[in-house]
Amino acid sequence: MPDPQTTEYIASLPEVDTARLPRGAIFLANDRLYQVVETGSGGYHKAREWRKNEDTDVALIPGSFLSRTLPLVRRGRLLPVYRSRLELTQDDRPTCFVFPTETLALDAAYLDVTLIQSSGAYVRNEGSDPAFSVTDGVHAFRLYYYRQSVRGRLSDLSSLQARPLQFTPRPHTEGPGYWRLLSSWTETSSAADAAQRTMTMPRPSFDGEDTVPTPIRPPDPPR
Repeated sequence: MPDPQTTEYIASLPEVDTARLPRGAIFLANDRLYQVVETGSGGYHKAREWRKNEDTDVALIPGSFLSRTLPLVRRGRLLPVYRSRLELTQDDRPTCFVFPTETLALDAAYLDVTLIQSSGAYVRNEGSDPAFSVTDGVHAFRLYYYRQSVRGRLSDLSSLQARPLQFTPRPHTEGPGYWRLLSSWTETSSAADAAQRTMTMPRPSFDGEDTVPTPIRPPDPPR
C-alpha cells in the first residue's frame, strides 16, 4: 500500500491512453513501471516492465493481435521527462542525494537517465566512493551516494569531509517523486541509519575535474 505522499504524487501524474505513447515513454500501471518498447503498425504496440525481460510484456491496443496473447494495459500514469541532462543540475552545479541502499541509488540513477530525452548521459560508478553519477564523461549532473552496499556493508561517508565542499547533499526523500515508484524504494534503512546518526553528514564535492570514468554497462535496449 503506497504511503500518502506517494499516493498524492501518483494522482498528480497525467493519466493517458497507453496506445498513444511514443516508443521509450515510461508510465505507471498496476503499481508497476512500464516502458513502451514497440510502436509498430497493425496494432503491434506493446510495453515491458522497466528493466525487466520480455516475460513482462503487455499489449497497449484493445482488439489487437497482441491483446489476444498478452495482458492489456489501456491506461497509465505518464512520468515526466527531462529535455536535457542539464535539468538534473541546480545553478549549474550537480545535485546530490544520499540513499539508504546501493540498489535504490542505482535504480534512481538509471531511471533519471531513461527520462532524459537527449542522448549522451550514462550512469557511472564513482570509483572508490560509495556513489554513482549521471554523467556525459566530462561533467557529473547528479550524484547518488548510498549508506549501505548490496552486501549489507555500511558505507564510510566521512572521507568526503576532507574534500572542498561546494554543495550540501540532500536526503533521497527530497528527490523527484517518481523515485517513490521504484520497486526498491524505501524511506529509510534502519540498520544503516542507526549507525550513521552519530556521524555528521559530509558534503560531496564537485570541482569540475573528472577522473577516468568507470562506466556501468546499461541494460540491453528493448527489442
